[in-house]
Amino acid sequence: MSCYLWELEALLEGLALRRLDEQEQHAVFAFNLRYVLNAKKPKLTKIFDKKKAEKKIRDLFAREVSTNNRKQLANQVRTVANHFKNKTWR
Repeated sequence: MSCYLWELEALLEGLALRRLDEQEQHAVFAFNLRYVLNAKKPKLTKIFDKKKAEKKIRDLFAREVSTNNRKQLANQVRTVANHFKNKTWR
């Protein structure tokens, strides 16, 4: 497979970010384990609240987007577009 230098750099950056996400997951797991081992009466909702997680997912994929969310999304898209517009490719 052949690719341009910027594509290779993007792939390597993505792999590094994936490793960072895995390290974050391990750290969260370690803190959750520490809580469970040291708490007198550990509560599952302090570690993982399924209802809250489901609500976040449903809100993320909700069809209706409020005007405030649209403005926020537009600002994020503008920021990303400016980032890539100003980036110099080698």
